[in-house]
Amino acid sequence: MRSDPKTLDIYSAGEEGRGFDAMMRRLMLFLPRTDHDRVRAAVSASFTPRAVGAHRDLARRVVDRLIDELPEGEFDLVRDFAYPLPVFMICQMMGIPHEDVPLFIDWAHAFAARGDIGLRLSAETVRAGEAATAGLQDYFIRLIAQRRGHPGDDLMSAMIAGRVGGVALSDDEIAAAAVLLLQAGHSTTADLIGMGTRHLLLNPDQWRLLIERPDIAAGAVMELLRYDSSVQMSHRVAVEDFEVGGHVVRKDELCLLLNGAANRDPAVVPDPDRLDLRRTGINTAPFGGGPYMCLGQYLARVELQEAFMGLTRRLPGLTLCSDEVVHAGGVTLRGIAALPVTGNHQHRHAAQSRFH
Repeated sequence: MRSDPKTLDIYSAGEEGRGFDAMMRRLMLFLPRTDHDRVRAAVSASFTPRAVGAHRDLARRVVDRLIDELPEGEFDLVRDFAYPLPVFMICQMMGIPHEDVPLFIDWAHAFAARGDIGLRLSAETVRAGEAATAGLQDYFIRLIAQRRGHPGDDLMSAMIAGRVGGVALSDDEIAAAAVLLLQAGHSTTADLIGMGTRHLLLNPDQWRLLIERPDIAAGAVMELLRYDSSVQMSHRVAVEDFEVGGHVVRKDELCLLLNGAANRDPAVVPDPDRLDLRRTGINTAPFGGGPYMCLGQYLARVELQEAFMGLTRRLPGLTLCSDEVVHAGGVTLRGIAALPVTGNHQHRHAAQSRFH
């Protein structure tokens, strides 16, 4: 299957949605194959496992700094830790000044909410999403102009310099790629940190296991991704006729794939409702596959690994304040609105780290 611009029809919101709709049509995920491959090739060098590995130390410093700044007593892990972490990371990688990061946190929230599907898409959500789209477009176009005159050692400069067949990306293509990297690397990663921490605390044996065995963090992240997926639904367009479960899907038909259900399929995952950080040999493809595989998957893995290792190392006494949970998002994205917790502060030491 392939992604396809036709799938964007489900995001339409009339005249009010023009800016957002235009931006979505420029995102790499929804470009026709030839344009997708060209844009992806110009940016992909910054997201190889080796390139992302060079950012692990940055991720660790950001995690330590955020933990340093957590309030005493009860705090919201989603607001104070899970959401700032990936935004700080991608902004730092793009060379965005530290003082501008709060702008991107607000824009990222509004843009993500505008892109969901379902009854929660109110007129105010559309308005805020359009404002966020305009803000992101304007900011990135201005940043691109600055970097063209004064390139630096950052992701934005790399995208400007990137060429495929001797052809450089346009400003609009670079801005759209930057928006996708911000969004894809922010909301889903933040949701996974929040949901993953909650599930670990609800399964204290697994929380203790990760405290005692930080070496299993890479596999633990993949199991947490399987256990509760942030992206609950993907859409693809069939490139040929095929049959699944006795039903024939015709070429060019839109298919909705339920990722959460696939991750709990007992035919593929033994005892799928059990969280087991030592689980191996299970490939639920949380980042997709083929030419449209998630470009930022290695960065997301590094951020998630460092987040969970940082929490278990520095806040081993972390405790849920309530078993109740309020899920955020709609049909496509799944996260939690807040995660009230208390930390064991006698174990928390100041890392005195800097990430800007």
